[in-house]
Amino acid sequence: MKHNLIKLLCIFLLAVTVNACKEDNPPLPDNLIGFEADALGMDESQSEAEVNVTLSRAETTPVEITVQLEPARLTYEQDFTTTPAAANGQLKLTIPAGQTSGSIKITKVPGTVLNGDESIQLNITAVSTPVLVSSKSELALSFAAITSTGSALVLNGKTDESNYFNTVYVDLSGNHMVAVPRKSWNLGFYSGESFRVVLNPAYQTVVTATSKSDIAEVGIADAEGIELNFAPGEGTLDMVDNWNGDLTQTAIAEVSATDADNKVYLLGFEGNKSTDLIYKIKVSRSSTGYKLQYARLGETAIKTLEIPKDEDYNFVFASVESEKIVPVEPRAKSWDIEWAYSTYNSGLDTPYWFQDFILLNTTGGAAAAEIIETTALTYSTFAESDIASLTFSQARDVIGSKWRNGGGISSPASIRSDRFYVIQDPSGNIYKLRFTSLGANGERGKPELEYLLVKKAN
Repeated sequence: MKHNLIKLLCIFLLAVTVNACKEDNPPLPDNLIGFEADALGMDESQSEAEVNVTLSRAETTPVEITVQLEPARLTYEQDFTTTPAAANGQLKLTIPAGQTSGSIKITKVPGTVLNGDESIQLNITAVSTPVLVSSKSELALSFAAITSTGSALVLNGKTDESNYFNTVYVDLSGNHMVAVPRKSWNLGFYSGESFRVVLNPAYQTVVTATSKSDIAEVGIADAEGIELNFAPGEGTLDMVDNWNGDLTQTAIAEVSATDADNKVYLLGFEGNKSTDLIYKIKVSRSSTGYKLQYARLGETAIKTLEIPKDEDYNFVFASVESEKIVPVEPRAKSWDIEWAYSTYNSGLDTPYWFQDFILLNTTGGAAAAEIIETTALTYSTFAESDIASLTFSQARDVIGSKWRNGGGISSPASIRSDRFYVIQDPSGNIYKLRFTSLGANGERGKPELEYLLVKKAN
């Protein structure tokens, strides 16, 4: 009898546990696929456009998508091509298992003369199960620049590897965003009049100057007593660039025309800050660009990379790991804000690595203002007549971490719903913007925002 009672009790406890698990794990919402926006533009200076298709969440098997192309005043292969290639007005796109996005490249055929009234309508007509097509199943690509009247975006920073694998650049007027692996570069070389070098804040990049100007003379002994790794309360702010975007406050001094004045620096970044892994670097002027010399600290063979300035971009980026110039930011006037993992102040006057940080394209000419809502002024009521009362800032961190709360164990991260931002893009268009979620479907690294055009540039 006693044995039966124990058996019944075990069955009861098992049933309660199973039911509790069921309650704790409700069914997932539908996995939806759609274009990132409903309209994109490609102006005369661009040779190609990238159309992104996104999933609500990754699948365990590849997702197959069929996209119908309906060109207006254009002929496939004569005026434009696509990657993946199209046949009979359709193309097939595959999003690999474990990933949440794919892209279609639309490329102008070299030598094609266009009037600016050409366009392509893209329609998602089929998708493999169990994914469903969202309301964003259609996109109009104009072969001319557009000025978006507003949209809602999910920033795709997350991958299976990390919640902050990508840095995401957003162009409000173009309804467009570009995700770039945050570890793809180490140094950025300014394309403006001065000769400045910036560090990759999303890669925990730090430097410290040596007393030497000949890189061949720098070795392991020069790192004695130097600590490039740090935590809140440790390290110094002169190891990193100022997050306000002021190029006179970079960790690497302005590159001098007198080469003997250019010091050799020790360079460290995430997972690469022990003495046997750090790099020694020296930057010099080279004609109208830069010369980068670099090697592991203990190596004697010095490598060299010539880096030209490019007036279409704020910076030209280089990786000492891949030993080449790499594409990172969009063109200087073609983005407004950047979501990233970044360097910030710990509050103790030491650097701190910060998730979900928003940086403004101040180098390209963007400006912004933060507005705390009142009963008289809200995101919904803000209008063109309210612009005159604003003071726009060109501090790169004008949004920074202010849009969200907490993030520690005792203070879970969440958005601050009491504020919004007014952004003037590099072309002069003015948008109001607010964040609506720290993560789509609860996934950290996929913040959601919405924005509306308040005033179009003259």
